[in-house]
Amino acid sequence: MLRTEKQVALDTVINSSLRSIEHYRWTGDSCDDEQLKTLLNKLALHRQKIVDKLAPQMHKLGDMASSPDPEKLAVEEIVTQIKATFSEDEKDVLLTRLDEFDSQLLQDISEAFSLDFDEETMAILRELQQSVDEAGKQRGS
Repeated sequence: MLRTEKQVALDTVINSSLRSIEHYRWTGDSCDDEQLKTLLNKLALHRQKIVDKLAPQMHKLGDMASSPDPEKLAVEEIVTQIKATFSEDEKDVLLTRLDEFDSQLLQDISEAFSLDFDEETMAILRELQQSVDEAGKQRGS
């Protein structure tokens, strides 16, 4: 069965969000700065709560969200760690990578906004967009 445009857009947002959450957690676990680690884990948890609200919206559209490819996530983490290890400022590389994930997520959310979702889904997408914007501010990006 082929997915509708709305199903694809919402699934893309969910997967992009889950990838960013995973990298927030991984980056938090990778850094030595306890304050930053706490912040990143808090941001990941907050984002996860919002994404958890999107799964029922996929069900309303008659589908289930797919999961990010764990092998792809692992490769992305390895590449990021290698870049960070060989850089002069490991923390900067890790945070820049989070900015890239957040930028992709904002783009995916923007594309979803162009579709005619119900008000509840739009409200969750706006909440997710706001959380991405706030995360950048809190991280100092």
